[in-house]
Amino acid sequence: MAGLGLGDIRGDHAVINPATGAMTQVLRGFLLLLWIALLVATVVDPSAVNDNAAVMTAVVAAVYALKFGWRRLTARLGVNRCCLCADGVAVTDRFGRIRDSVAWSEVSGVQQTAVVGLVMGCHRVEIFRSRSAAPLWFVAPGAKSALVQALLDEGRRSGALQ
Repeated sequence: MAGLGLGDIRGDHAVINPATGAMTQVLRGFLLLLWIALLVATVVDPSAVNDNAAVMTAVVAAVYALKFGWRRLTARLGVNRCCLCADGVAVTDRFGRIRDSVAWSEVSGVQQTAVVGLVMGCHRVEIFRSRSAAPLWFVAPGAKSALVQALLDEGRRSGALQ
């Protein structure tokens, strides 16, 4: 980030690939709903489940352990991150390289779209530039993403946003 001239990094947040990130959120959500249904079936009629609840609980625990481990690894490697800097924003790709960046002085506006459902939630953010270049965009995971609020706060602090 130092070579971009965007200043000190003030925040570092995860972003997701729209296709694979949304798909894994949905699959984890359905897995969790299936697990809850299995637990309810176990309480209602324990003989109907045949010890599948223990196996399913282990599978759910493993999936969520992998999710949290993956989050820690990608944060450490700088993969799929949005870095809020003093003078702009930079987004990295799946290999940790800078995918796109924009200086706060070039920002003309921000559009944020929230997608929230039963098993997934995310925010698509587009940062429009004052010149004719394509907007910088990314998808922030979670229904209440800390990245969106931090981005808006940093944009207001720099004077780029109202």
